[in-house]
Amino acid sequence: MTQHAPSSPTTSVVLEIIAETLDVPQVTPDDNFYDFGGSSLQAMRICARLRKDWGVHAAPDALFEADTLGDFAAVLAV
Repeated sequence: MTQHAPSSPTTSVVLEIIAETLDVPQVTPDDNFYDFGGSSLQAMRICARLRKDWGVHAAPDALFEADTLGDFAAVLAV
């Protein structure tokens, strides 16, 4: 499977925050939150950090509903 680099600065920031919260070295837009054992508490932490650091409001449910991390980031960029 080919993994793609982030397609935008927003995606890069979102992926960096997700990787830090999940305590993994890197995630890609093609990865799925569940594949890293993502929990509801981690989803809440990610969304809180996005709101605090970047003023981006996202519901934790959006992270669970997205097929990939790139899809989640794309929703935030709208």
